[in-house]
Formats: sequence, C-alpha cells, structure tokens
Amino acid sequence: MADAPGTVKTDPPTWEDATRAAPLSVIWPLLGRHVAFHRRLVDLTASVKAALLLSQSIYWTRHGRDITQNGGWFHKTTEQWSLETGLSPKEQAKAREVLKALTLIAERRMGIPARLQFRLSPEELGARLSDRIVGQYDRADWSDMLVVAELLGPSVAYHRALAGIAGGVHGGLMLSRALYLTRLQRRRQLDAWICNSAARWSEEIGLTRREQETARRELTRVGIWEEALRGIPPSLVARVRLDCLLALLTDSRPVASDAAGQSDVQVRVDATGKPSQNGDSRLWHPHILESPNPPLLVRPFRQHSFAQNAGSLIEHSTSETVQPQDAGVGANARTTLAGGGGELIFPERMLPEEREAARRLLRHCGEQSQSLLDELAGRLRTRSVRSSPVAYLRGLIARAATGSFVPEVGLRIAAERLQREKEANERWQRDVEERRLAAERATPEYQARALAERERIRNLLEDLKQRMGTGKQP
Repeated sequence: MADAPGTVKTDPPTWEDATRAAPLSVIWPLLGRHVAFHRRLVDLTASVKAALLLSQSIYWTRHGRDITQNGGWFHKTTEQWSLETGLSPKEQAKAREVLKALTLIAERRMGIPARLQFRLSPEELGARLSDRIVGQYDRADWSDMLVVAELLGPSVAYHRALAGIAGGVHGGLMLSRALYLTRLQRRRQLDAWICNSAARWSEEIGLTRREQETARRELTRVGIWEEALRGIPPSLVARVRLDCLLALLTDSRPVASDAAGQSDVQVRVDATGKPSQNGDSRLWHPHILESPNPPLLVRPFRQHSFAQNAGSLIEHSTSETVQPQDAGVGANARTTLAGGGGELIFPERMLPEEREAARRLLRHCGEQSQSLLDELAGRLRTRSVRSSPVAYLRGLIARAATGSFVPEVGLRIAAERLQREKEANERWQRDVEERRLAAERATPEYQARALAERERIRNLLEDLKQRMGTGKQP
C-alpha cells in the first residue's frame, strides 16, 4: 500500500522518535478548537489571509445564531476577528478590501453606538466557485451539506493558538498542517520527518514559495522547526520539535488570544447582562463562567490522541474512596504537581493527555490549583463546558492571574470530596482496628487467655447449677 502524499518512510522509529510521541498527545488539548480553512478559497481570492477571513464568514453564515432573522448579517469586532483568526487589524482591513472588491462580503454600520456588521453573498460565492469546479450551481444552497462540501472542497485545520507562536497566520497555518502530518506519521508508525516540497505545501495550504520561506525561517528562529537533507538524491525534510512547542504552549502566560476556533470567543452582553442582538453571532468564550443561555450537553466521549490513552469516563470528580496512607494514591485520580509540593485531584471526565496538559498549565498557580480544578469539575458536572476542559481551565487560570477568579460550583465539589475523604478515613480506621483485633486474636497468648476465661465461665455455670439443684442461694 502506497504512502499518502506528503509523507516519507525511512528507518524504523528510534528511541528519540518514541520520546516525541508523548508530547504530541499533550499538545492537542492545548491547541483548542481549530478553524476550518478552505484551500480552494485561496485560488479565488489570491490571498491566504483573505481566504481565512472568508472561511470564518462562511462558518458564521451557516452556523451563527440569529443569522436568518437578521437577513444574513452578523456582527464582529476587530478583537473578535483577531481572536478567531490571528489577523492583525491591518491584515483584516486588507483582507476585507479584497473580499469587498470581489463582492463576496458586504459591510454596514448599524445601531447606537454604530457597530460594524458583515454579510456573505452566497450566490456570488457559489457562482465564482462553480466556475472552478465540475458542475453548474446557479444558486448555492447552504443547507445542503453535500453541495457545500463540493463547492468549498477539503479544509485544513488551522489552530489560532499557533499563530502567536509562529509569528503570524502563515507560520501558524504551516505549523498546523505540519502537526497534522506528524500525527498521521505516528498513527502509521513512521518517523516524524515530513517530506513536502514547496509545490506540495502550496497545494495543501496555498502559501507561495516566498511565504513558505518566511514562515520556515520564523519557525526555525523560535526553535520549533528542524530541517535536514535525506535520501539520494537528497531532498529537504522537516519536522516539528514537539518538546519546544509544548514548552512554548505551557510556559507562556494565558491571554485572551489563546482562545481559538468557533466556540472560543467571548459572548457579547449588554448592560442588563443579556446577550446582544442585531445579528451578533455570540461566539462562546471559555473564560466565561456562567452561560447566559441554557448549557448544551457535554459529549460523553471524545477522541483520544492515542488508543492507549482511552479510559473510563465517570461523571464524578475524583475517585469515590480515598486510599489508605500506606497503600498509596491512585494514579488515575491524583497527580503530583511538579515542583508544587502537593497532590492535585483531577475530574475523572478528563482524558489522560488532558490531565497532563492541565498539570503543565497549573505549574505556576500554587495553592489555587486545586480550586481551579474543582471549579472545572463542577462545570463539567453541570454540563456548562462547551469547549474542551483544557480550554476552559485556561480561561479559569487567566481569571486567577488577574485576581478575578471566584470559586462557585467548585466549593461544593471540594466539600463533597472532604466529606468522602472523612467517611473513607473513618472506614479505614475501622478496618485498621479490625485487622489489629484479628491479629491479636491469632496470638497464642490471646487464645490462652480466651481458653482460661471460657473455663472460668464454665465453672461458674456448673457451680450455679449445683446451687439451684440443692435450693441454696446463688
């Protein structure tokens, strides 16, 4: 069976490659949700950044709340576009000019104070795309998933969190694709080297040769990109330094720009605390503790980065019982914080790789670490977490860093855990006492005393029977 394009099979995995697999499973929870970047839109707009902005506009036109009631108009601020895509205000302005020139996006200012709103032109987009693919589409039907998939073509997962590390959208897009190829290599038990030519990179993500060179140079400068010459004739291969990337993702202070993807942007509310109207798409931000809308169900099962990480998912936080002090602590329920001098109790709903990612994020939180985890466990129990647990925890850590974190549902989780620990400690003490008594009963001295006591009681009973038979007072 031939290997997929963009991969290269060389020597069997080495020890160095095996050590890189563990950080990869921890990196994915830290990335958060991704943006679906449609490569075909680069050919349409002749700009990667305009294609990225258009991809997000398509998403909110299809999935945004109140879009139909507002005639397709949705509201976005410059900060929200930056949080979603990583584009700077200047880059956004240039991308919007490109899209307006193609009549793919319309803009208007509405409301008091005036707010900038956008509307996608599905008919124009469908007409322009239909000229480039097989088939005729006089009118794009965005409710038909098959039509949409055929028009837009395959998408590339773009992680907004990587744009800040890679120095921009181009580097973030290239690093996102490289991580996907690295993960694919792991699943096929190949090495971590990626053999992609400049033409192949352009075909997959739309970057020109000059844009690729700039992105690679910036990734190398940061220390998360490595290149080498392999084969005969030699060809340029590259791989991501996962250990350095993991350090950059966990050592940096959590900021608002860490939020990424379709569900990681803050909900806009008015002075009364109600969600804003007028076509606001109302993106969900993991930093929000209380949802203004009824919470959605938390999916009971999630994808595992690796098959060996699959484990049982339980509603409760921590284990139901506390192990005796001489029996150790369960590895699945507690983890010692590196350098923190204490044990952390994670929600059982978190996957192993998510716990490792959370442990790295909590390294600098000190005594607040357990309170943050308790709050996360409470939110998972009430099904208020719409993003990943790691993304929600990152938002809690950001609040704690600014001093605005106030535990709410986490107080109940902590009280329940203390009560369970108290009951388990009492049961443990009873078990210890029973074991001590059982060991004491097994000694010859105790058995001799028990035999003598039984003999004394038997003599007393015999004497009592004799007294009662002769009519004497006992």
